[in-house]
Amino acid sequence: MLGYRKRYFDLAHTTLQRLRADPEDLATLKEIQKLLLREVVRTEKKIREHKAELKTSKGTADSTAAKRSAYLGKRIEGFRQCAYIWRCFGDAIAFLYMDKFALKHCFYSTENTSAKYDAGFILGKEGLGKELQLLDSALEDNIPALLVDLTNTIRHGDVCLMGESDPLLIEVKSSKGLDSRGRKQWRSLEKLQTFYDTDKGEGLRGFPQLRRQAYEMPERSYVDQINECIAQALKDGYAVRQPEHGLYYIVMTQEGLGLEQILDTLALKAPWAFFLNTPKSVRTWAPYLPFILTIEDKDHLWDFIRGNLHILVLVESDALCQIAIDKGCKAKIDLDDEDYPLHVEVPGGDRMAGISGHILTRIGMEFVSPEWMVLCSIEGLRRLSEGLKAESGAAPSP
Repeated sequence: MLGYRKRYFDLAHTTLQRLRADPEDLATLKEIQKLLLREVVRTEKKIREHKAELKTSKGTADSTAAKRSAYLGKRIEGFRQCAYIWRCFGDAIAFLYMDKFALKHCFYSTENTSAKYDAGFILGKEGLGKELQLLDSALEDNIPALLVDLTNTIRHGDVCLMGESDPLLIEVKSSKGLDSRGRKQWRSLEKLQTFYDTDKGEGLRGFPQLRRQAYEMPERSYVDQINECIAQALKDGYAVRQPEHGLYYIVMTQEGLGLEQILDTLALKAPWAFFLNTPKSVRTWAPYLPFILTIEDKDHLWDFIRGNLHILVLVESDALCQIAIDKGCKAKIDLDDEDYPLHVEVPGGDRMAGISGHILTRIGMEFVSPEWMVLCSIEGLRRLSEGLKAESGAAPSP
Protein backbone atom coordinates (compact mmCIF):
# COMPACT_ATOMS: atom_id res chain seq x y z
CA MET A 1 0.00 0.00 0.00
CA LEU A 2 2.94 2.30 0.64
CA GLY A 3 3.85 2.18 -3.04
CA TYR A 4 0.93 4.48 -3.83
CA ARG A 5 2.26 7.01 -1.31
CA LYS A 6 5.84 7.26 -2.62
CA ARG A 7 5.50 11.02 -3.04
CA TYR A 8 4.62 11.44 0.64
CA PHE A 9 7.34 9.00 1.71
CA ASP A 10 9.86 11.18 -0.12
CA LEU A 11 8.41 14.28 1.54
CA ALA A 12 8.56 12.69 5.00
CA HIS A 13 12.18 11.65 4.47
CA THR A 14 13.21 15.07 3.19
CA THR A 15 11.46 16.81 6.09
CA LEU A 16 13.04 14.43 8.61
CA GLN A 17 16.51 15.14 7.21
CA ARG A 18 15.85 18.86 7.53
CA LEU A 19 14.88 18.32 11.17
CA ARG A 20 17.91 16.09 11.74
CA ALA A 21 20.17 18.88 10.52
CA ASP A 22 18.48 21.43 12.80
CA PRO A 23 16.50 19.97 15.74
CA GLU A 24 15.73 23.50 16.94
CA ASP A 25 13.59 24.06 13.85
CA LEU A 26 10.26 23.48 15.58
CA ALA A 27 8.30 24.60 12.54
CA THR A 28 9.70 21.59 10.70
CA LEU A 29 8.96 19.40 13.73
CA LYS A 30 5.32 20.48 13.51
CA GLU A 31 5.25 20.07 9.73
CA ILE A 32 6.41 16.46 9.75
CA GLN A 33 3.94 15.52 12.49
CA LYS A 34 1.07 17.00 10.47
CA LEU A 35 2.17 14.91 7.51
CA LEU A 36 2.47 11.70 9.57
CA LEU A 37 -0.87 12.28 11.29
CA ARG A 38 -2.61 12.75 7.97
CA GLU A 39 -1.06 9.59 6.51
CA VAL A 40 -1.74 7.41 9.57
CA VAL A 41 -5.37 8.53 9.72
CA ARG A 42 -5.72 7.85 5.99
CA THR A 43 -4.54 4.24 6.43
CA GLU A 44 -6.86 3.78 9.41
CA LYS A 45 -9.83 4.91 7.33
CA LYS A 46 -8.92 2.36 4.65
CA ILE A 47 -8.59 -0.41 7.25
CA ARG A 48 -12.03 0.37 8.69
CA GLU A 49 -13.62 0.47 5.25
CA HIS A 50 -12.11 -2.88 4.29
CA LYS A 51 -13.02 -4.44 7.64
CA ALA A 52 -16.64 -3.33 7.21
CA GLU A 53 -16.79 -4.93 3.76
CA LEU A 54 -15.07 -8.08 5.05
CA LYS A 55 -17.64 -8.39 7.84
CA THR A 56 -20.55 -8.27 5.39
CA SER A 57 -18.96 -10.93 3.17
CA LYS A 58 -18.51 -13.46 5.98
CA GLY A 59 -20.86 -16.40 5.86
CA THR A 60 -21.02 -16.37 2.07
CA ALA A 61 -19.85 -19.72 0.74
CA ASP A 62 -19.33 -19.05 -2.99
CA SER A 63 -15.80 -18.90 -4.44
CA THR A 64 -16.09 -15.28 -5.56
CA ALA A 65 -16.84 -14.15 -2.00
CA ALA A 66 -13.96 -16.25 -0.67
CA LYS A 67 -11.55 -14.65 -3.13
CA ARG A 68 -12.85 -11.22 -2.21
CA SER A 69 -12.37 -11.95 1.49
CA ALA A 70 -8.79 -13.09 0.89
CA TYR A 71 -8.14 -9.95 -1.14
CA LEU A 72 -9.57 -7.69 1.59
CA GLY A 73 -7.50 -9.48 4.23
CA LYS A 74 -4.31 -8.79 2.27
CA ARG A 75 -5.31 -5.17 1.76
CA ILE A 76 -5.94 -4.71 5.50
CA GLU A 77 -2.53 -6.18 6.31
CA GLY A 78 -0.94 -3.91 3.72
CA PHE A 79 -2.51 -0.81 5.24
CA ARG A 80 -1.43 -1.91 8.73
CA GLN A 81 2.14 -2.20 7.47
CA CYS A 82 1.81 1.22 5.87
CA ALA A 83 0.69 2.79 9.18
CA TYR A 84 3.61 1.05 10.89
CA ILE A 85 6.13 2.62 8.52
CA TRP A 86 4.68 6.09 9.06
CA ARG A 87 5.04 5.54 12.80
CA CYS A 88 8.66 4.48 12.23
CA PHE A 89 9.18 8.06 11.07
CA GLY A 90 7.61 9.16 14.36
CA ASP A 91 10.06 6.89 16.19
CA ALA A 92 12.88 8.55 14.29
CA ILE A 93 11.76 11.93 15.61
CA ALA A 94 11.81 10.64 19.19
CA PHE A 95 15.28 9.12 18.79
CA LEU A 96 16.63 12.34 17.28
CA TYR A 97 15.78 14.26 20.44
CA MET A 98 16.06 11.75 23.29
CA ASP A 99 18.35 9.06 24.64
CA LYS A 100 17.61 5.67 23.09
CA PHE A 101 18.13 3.82 26.36
CA ALA A 102 15.66 6.11 28.11
CA LEU A 103 13.11 5.60 25.33
CA LYS A 104 13.30 1.83 25.81
CA HIS A 105 11.37 2.13 29.07
CA CYS A 106 8.49 3.91 27.30
CA PHE A 107 7.84 0.75 25.30
CA TYR A 108 7.28 -1.67 28.16
CA SER A 109 4.60 -2.06 30.77
CA THR A 110 5.58 -0.66 34.16
CA GLU A 111 4.15 -3.81 35.79
CA ASN A 112 6.12 -6.52 33.99
CA THR A 113 8.67 -7.11 31.24
CA SER A 114 6.07 -7.36 28.46
CA ALA A 115 5.60 -4.67 25.85
CA LYS A 116 2.72 -2.34 26.66
CA TYR A 117 -0.20 -2.55 24.26
CA ASP A 118 -0.29 0.30 21.78
CA ALA A 119 -3.10 2.84 21.97
CA GLY A 120 -4.86 1.66 18.81
CA PHE A 121 -6.36 3.94 16.17
CA ILE A 122 -5.94 7.69 16.17
CA LEU A 123 -9.02 8.01 13.98
CA GLY A 124 -12.01 8.88 16.15
CA LYS A 125 -9.92 9.04 19.32
CA GLU A 126 -11.64 10.97 22.08
CA GLY A 127 -9.41 13.74 23.33
CA LEU A 128 -7.26 14.02 20.18
CA GLY A 129 -8.19 17.70 19.86
CA LYS A 130 -6.85 18.46 23.34
CA GLU A 131 -3.68 16.50 22.60
CA LEU A 132 -3.09 18.60 19.49
CA GLN A 133 -3.76 21.78 21.47
CA LEU A 134 -1.11 20.77 24.02
CA LEU A 135 1.30 19.86 21.23
CA ASP A 136 0.82 23.26 19.56
CA SER A 137 1.14 25.07 22.90
CA ALA A 138 4.44 23.35 23.69
CA LEU A 139 5.87 24.12 20.26
CA GLU A 140 4.77 27.76 20.55
CA ASP A 141 6.61 27.90 23.89
CA ASN A 142 9.74 26.64 22.09
CA ILE A 143 9.56 23.17 23.66
CA PRO A 144 10.02 20.28 21.22
CA ALA A 145 7.03 17.96 21.60
CA LEU A 146 5.72 14.84 19.90
CA LEU A 147 2.30 13.24 19.62
CA VAL A 148 2.83 9.80 21.19
CA ASP A 149 0.36 8.04 18.86
CA LEU A 150 2.67 8.82 15.93
CA THR A 151 5.26 6.36 17.30
CA ASN A 152 5.60 2.62 17.74
CA THR A 153 7.99 2.95 20.69
CA ILE A 154 6.36 5.38 23.14
CA ARG A 155 3.34 3.68 24.70
CA HIS A 156 2.73 5.81 27.79
CA GLY A 157 1.09 9.23 27.86
CA ASP A 158 -0.37 11.24 25.00
CA VAL A 159 2.19 13.97 24.37
CA CYS A 160 5.94 13.67 24.92
CA LEU A 161 8.00 16.76 25.72
CA MET A 162 11.51 16.32 24.30
CA GLY A 163 13.47 19.17 25.85
CA GLU A 164 15.80 16.79 27.71
CA SER A 165 17.43 13.42 26.98
CA ASP A 166 14.74 11.72 29.09
CA PRO A 167 11.14 11.91 27.85
CA LEU A 168 8.57 13.90 29.82
CA LEU A 169 5.25 12.13 29.23
CA ILE A 170 1.93 13.89 29.67
CA GLU A 171 -1.48 12.24 29.82
CA VAL A 172 -4.25 14.41 28.37
CA LYS A 173 -7.73 13.74 29.70
CA SER A 174 -10.89 14.71 27.83
CA SER A 175 -12.99 14.84 31.01
CA LYS A 176 -12.57 15.82 34.64
CA GLY A 177 -11.71 13.13 37.15
CA LEU A 178 -10.03 9.77 36.68
CA ASP A 179 -11.64 6.36 36.30
CA SER A 180 -9.77 3.16 37.26
CA ARG A 181 -8.01 3.06 33.89
CA GLY A 182 -6.99 6.68 34.22
CA ARG A 183 -5.61 6.11 37.71
CA LYS A 184 -3.59 3.15 36.45
CA GLN A 185 -2.15 5.25 33.64
CA TRP A 186 -1.27 8.01 36.09
CA ARG A 187 0.53 5.52 38.39
CA SER A 188 2.50 4.19 35.42
CA LEU A 189 3.60 7.68 34.42
CA GLU A 190 4.57 8.41 38.02
CA LYS A 191 6.71 5.25 38.14
CA LEU A 192 8.46 6.17 34.92
CA GLN A 193 9.05 9.76 35.97
CA THR A 194 10.50 8.67 39.33
CA PHE A 195 12.86 6.35 37.46
CA TYR A 196 13.98 9.14 35.14
CA ASP A 197 14.42 11.59 38.03
CA THR A 198 16.29 9.26 40.42
CA ASP A 199 17.85 6.65 38.09
CA LYS A 200 16.17 3.86 40.02
CA GLY A 201 12.70 2.43 40.33
CA GLU A 202 11.02 0.30 42.97
CA GLY A 203 8.94 -2.46 41.40
CA LEU A 204 9.31 -1.05 37.90
CA ARG A 205 8.67 -3.79 35.31
CA GLY A 206 8.43 -6.33 38.11
CA PHE A 207 11.98 -5.88 39.44
CA PRO A 208 12.39 -5.26 43.19
CA GLN A 209 14.73 -2.45 42.23
CA LEU A 210 15.78 -1.35 38.77
CA ARG A 211 18.85 0.86 38.63
CA ARG A 212 20.04 2.92 35.67
CA GLN A 213 23.73 3.22 34.89
CA ALA A 214 25.21 5.40 32.17
CA TYR A 215 27.78 3.94 29.82
CA GLU A 216 31.15 5.63 30.28
CA MET A 217 32.59 4.71 26.87
CA PRO A 218 31.29 6.60 23.84
CA GLU A 219 29.19 4.36 21.63
CA ARG A 220 30.91 2.77 18.67
CA SER A 221 28.78 1.70 15.72
CA TYR A 222 29.24 0.79 12.08
CA VAL A 223 26.38 2.66 10.45
CA ASP A 224 28.77 3.97 7.80
CA GLN A 225 29.82 0.44 6.87
CA ILE A 226 26.28 -0.91 6.54
CA ASN A 227 25.41 2.01 4.26
CA GLU A 228 28.50 1.33 2.14
CA CYS A 229 27.51 -2.33 2.03
CA ILE A 230 24.00 -1.45 0.83
CA ALA A 231 25.37 0.79 -1.92
CA GLN A 232 27.69 -1.94 -3.17
CA ALA A 233 24.96 -4.59 -3.04
CA LEU A 234 22.67 -2.47 -5.22
CA LYS A 235 25.52 -2.20 -7.71
CA ASP A 236 26.84 -5.78 -7.64
CA GLY A 237 23.87 -7.82 -6.39
CA TYR A 238 25.36 -8.52 -2.97
CA ALA A 239 28.02 -7.23 -0.60
CA VAL A 240 29.78 -8.34 2.58
CA ARG A 241 31.56 -6.32 5.25
CA GLN A 242 33.50 -7.44 8.33
CA PRO A 243 33.70 -4.34 10.55
CA GLU A 244 35.08 -6.25 13.52
CA HIS A 245 36.41 -9.71 14.33
CA GLY A 246 33.52 -12.15 14.26
CA LEU A 247 31.03 -9.58 12.90
CA TYR A 248 29.67 -9.72 9.35
CA TYR A 249 27.19 -7.59 7.42
CA ILE A 250 25.58 -9.20 4.37
CA VAL A 251 23.30 -7.27 2.01
CA MET A 252 21.59 -8.97 -0.93
CA THR A 253 19.27 -7.96 -3.75
CA GLN A 254 16.90 -10.21 -5.67
CA GLU A 255 19.42 -10.53 -8.51
CA GLY A 256 22.53 -11.30 -6.42
CA LEU A 257 24.05 -14.51 -5.14
CA GLY A 258 21.99 -16.70 -2.86
CA LEU A 259 22.66 -16.67 0.86
CA GLU A 260 24.13 -20.18 0.89
CA GLN A 261 26.68 -19.22 -1.76
CA ILE A 262 27.69 -16.14 0.22
CA LEU A 263 27.97 -18.05 3.50
CA ASP A 264 30.22 -20.61 1.80
CA THR A 265 32.78 -17.83 1.35
CA LEU A 266 32.85 -17.06 5.10
CA ALA A 267 34.57 -19.13 7.78
CA LEU A 268 31.66 -19.19 10.22
CA LYS A 269 31.39 -21.56 13.19
CA ALA A 270 28.38 -20.74 15.37
CA PRO A 271 26.98 -17.35 14.32
CA TRP A 272 24.14 -15.46 15.96
CA ALA A 273 22.02 -14.26 13.05
CA PHE A 274 19.87 -11.14 12.78
CA PHE A 275 17.79 -11.07 9.60
CA LEU A 276 16.62 -7.48 9.71
CA ASN A 277 13.84 -7.84 7.15
CA THR A 278 11.89 -9.96 9.63
CA PRO A 279 11.37 -7.41 12.47
CA LYS A 280 10.62 -4.79 9.81
CA SER A 281 7.98 -6.99 8.17
CA VAL A 282 6.35 -8.35 11.33
CA ARG A 283 6.45 -4.91 12.99
CA THR A 284 8.65 -5.80 15.99
CA TRP A 285 11.53 -3.35 15.46
CA ALA A 286 10.66 -1.11 18.43
CA PRO A 287 12.14 -0.18 20.84
CA TYR A 288 15.43 -0.21 18.94
CA LEU A 289 16.91 2.70 16.99
CA PRO A 290 14.67 2.85 13.89
CA PHE A 291 16.03 1.85 10.49
CA ILE A 292 14.67 5.17 9.24
CA LEU A 293 17.74 6.74 10.88
CA THR A 294 20.40 4.12 10.14
CA ILE A 295 19.70 3.56 6.43
CA GLU A 296 20.64 7.03 5.30
CA ASP A 297 19.93 7.19 1.57
CA LYS A 298 16.26 7.73 0.75
CA ASP A 299 16.22 5.29 -2.19
CA HIS A 300 18.10 2.64 -0.23
CA LEU A 301 15.61 2.99 2.60
CA TRP A 302 12.74 2.63 0.15
CA ASP A 303 14.29 -0.55 -1.28
CA PHE A 304 14.64 -2.04 2.21
CA ILE A 305 11.05 -1.20 3.16
CA ARG A 306 9.74 -2.63 -0.11
CA GLY A 307 11.71 -5.87 0.31
CA ASN A 308 14.15 -5.28 -2.55
CA LEU A 309 17.08 -5.38 -0.12
CA HIS A 310 17.83 -8.13 2.39
CA ILE A 311 20.11 -7.30 5.33
CA LEU A 312 21.72 -9.93 7.54
CA VAL A 313 23.98 -9.31 10.53
CA LEU A 314 26.03 -12.24 11.84
CA VAL A 315 28.12 -12.29 15.00
CA GLU A 316 30.16 -15.30 16.04
CA SER A 317 29.07 -16.45 19.50
CA ASP A 318 32.64 -17.45 20.39
CA ALA A 319 33.82 -13.95 19.53
CA LEU A 320 31.41 -12.45 22.06
CA CYS A 321 32.82 -14.72 24.77
CA GLN A 322 36.38 -13.95 23.74
CA ILE A 323 35.85 -10.21 24.24
CA ALA A 324 35.01 -10.90 27.88
CA ILE A 325 37.78 -13.49 28.31
CA ASP A 326 40.36 -11.04 26.98
CA LYS A 327 39.35 -8.70 29.83
CA GLY A 328 40.02 -11.36 32.45
CA CYS A 329 36.42 -12.52 32.80
CA LYS A 330 34.89 -15.95 32.66
CA ALA A 331 32.24 -16.21 29.97
CA LYS A 332 29.83 -18.66 28.40
CA ILE A 333 27.09 -18.23 25.83
CA ASP A 334 23.83 -20.05 25.24
CA LEU A 335 21.83 -18.74 22.30
CA ASP A 336 18.85 -20.84 23.40
CA ASP A 337 18.54 -18.54 26.42
CA GLU A 338 16.70 -15.60 24.87
CA ASP A 339 16.67 -13.53 28.07
CA TYR A 340 20.35 -13.75 29.05
CA PRO A 341 22.35 -15.51 26.30
CA LEU A 342 25.77 -14.31 27.51
CA HIS A 343 26.91 -14.96 31.08
CA VAL A 344 30.00 -13.28 32.48
CA GLU A 345 31.83 -13.39 35.79
CA VAL A 346 33.97 -10.31 36.36
CA PRO A 347 37.28 -10.56 38.25
CA GLY A 348 36.50 -10.52 41.97
CA GLY A 349 32.88 -11.48 41.40
CA ASP A 350 31.31 -14.39 43.20
CA ARG A 351 29.06 -15.67 40.41
CA MET A 352 28.19 -15.30 36.76
CA ALA A 353 25.70 -12.61 35.77
CA GLY A 354 23.69 -12.48 32.58
CA ILE A 355 23.96 -9.84 29.87
CA SER A 356 20.48 -9.45 28.47
CA GLY A 357 19.44 -10.49 25.01
CA HIS A 358 17.78 -7.09 24.59
CA ILE A 359 21.12 -5.33 25.07
CA LEU A 360 23.05 -7.72 22.82
CA THR A 361 20.41 -7.52 20.08
CA ARG A 362 21.52 -3.92 19.53
CA ILE A 363 24.53 -5.44 17.76
CA GLY A 364 22.21 -6.53 14.98
CA MET A 365 19.41 -3.99 15.08
CA GLU A 366 21.54 -0.87 15.55
CA PHE A 367 24.85 -1.93 13.97
CA VAL A 368 26.62 -1.41 17.29
CA SER A 369 30.13 -2.77 17.87
CA PRO A 370 30.00 -6.13 19.72
CA GLU A 371 33.23 -5.24 21.51
CA TRP A 372 31.81 -1.93 22.74
CA MET A 373 28.55 -3.58 23.79
CA VAL A 374 30.21 -6.37 25.77
CA LEU A 375 32.83 -4.12 27.37
CA CYS A 376 30.18 -1.64 28.50
CA SER A 377 28.12 -4.47 29.96
CA ILE A 378 31.17 -5.83 31.79
CA GLU A 379 31.86 -2.39 33.22
CA GLY A 380 28.28 -2.20 34.45
CA LEU A 381 28.54 -5.63 36.07
CA ARG A 382 31.84 -4.66 37.69
CA ARG A 383 30.37 -1.50 39.19
CA LEU A 384 27.35 -3.43 40.39
CA SER A 385 29.57 -6.09 41.96
CA GLU A 386 31.77 -3.53 43.70
CA GLY A 387 29.24 -0.95 44.83
CA LEU A 388 25.85 -2.58 45.15
CA LYS A 389 26.47 -5.92 46.87
CA ALA A 390 24.49 -4.76 49.88
CA GLU A 391 21.39 -4.05 47.80
CA SER A 392 19.88 -7.44 47.10
CA GLY A 393 17.65 -7.72 44.07
CA ALA A 394 19.13 -4.74 42.21
CA ALA A 395 19.22 -5.04 38.44
CA PRO A 396 21.30 -2.75 36.19
CA SER A 397 19.57 -0.98 33.33
CA PRO A 398 21.45 1.28 30.92
